[in-house]
Amino acid sequence: MTTPAQRWSARHHGIDPGDVPLLSGWLALMWRLARPLAAWRVPPTAITALGVLLAVDAVLLAGSWPWAAALAVLASVLCDALDGAVAVVSDRTTGHGAAADAIADRIADAAFAAVIWRCGAPWPLAAGAAALAWAVDLLRRVRRVPARITVAERPSWTACTVLAGASATVTEARWPVLVCAAVWIVLGLIGVAQVLVED
Repeated sequence: MTTPAQRWSARHHGIDPGDVPLLSGWLALMWRLARPLAAWRVPPTAITALGVLLAVDAVLLAGSWPWAAALAVLASVLCDALDGAVAVVSDRTTGHGAAADAIADRIADAAFAAVIWRCGAPWPLAAGAAALAWAVDLLRRVRRVPARITVAERPSWTACTVLAGASATVTEARWPVLVCAAVWIVLGLIGVAQVLVED
């Protein structure tokens, strides 16, 4: 009988959540929140689909209501955490579900970058941010090496996107959004380097 931590690790490049205190605490919280959903037999893929829908909605909202886009991004990230948590606590992890989650993550990465663009960042900068987010995941899959947490993870993209939405809400100045995009780019470059030098 495998534990939730072992099932999570098997679907996340072999990362041991016990080695990352903040991650293990976050996962414990998500597993607790997921138990009622698992008891109600909510399909994890339905939560995955809702997360994608919220990420796309964030793009649509960002032009006129950046604060609402920021909230949609946070809700999307919560769905991204809960879909896997429901699968883990109910022992319903499958290859199909993992593939759907990976595709959803890449769509959300692109959507978050598009939110930053719609909040005022130049589109080449936003496109570069999305490409770097995809590159970190692709390199992990291609190299097939034991992975570790890098600075280029979903919380980084989320923070940049939410801060872009918040800054676009309170000021018409473009520089705060440019800073958010630039931070994403820098973290993405560092993350790629971290994956490439992993033993």
